[in-house]
Amino acid sequence: MKTEVIIINKSTEKFSFEQELVQDMIELVTMFSARLYGARSRKNKKLIEGIFNVIDEVK
Repeated sequence: MKTEVIIINKSTEKFSFEQELVQDMIELVTMFSARLYGARSRKNKKLIEGIFNVIDEVK
């Protein structure tokens, strides 16, 4: 699997290399965390729907 990360800086402020690197890493962690929690949310929603379906079948 190939992944390409493109970061576009539209800010007019001048940051040091280290500050930009830290900001980029924070953005990457935020993005991957959002993906993780989103996947977990879909999994939980599917599980809950399955439980409701079983309950409806039992009735």
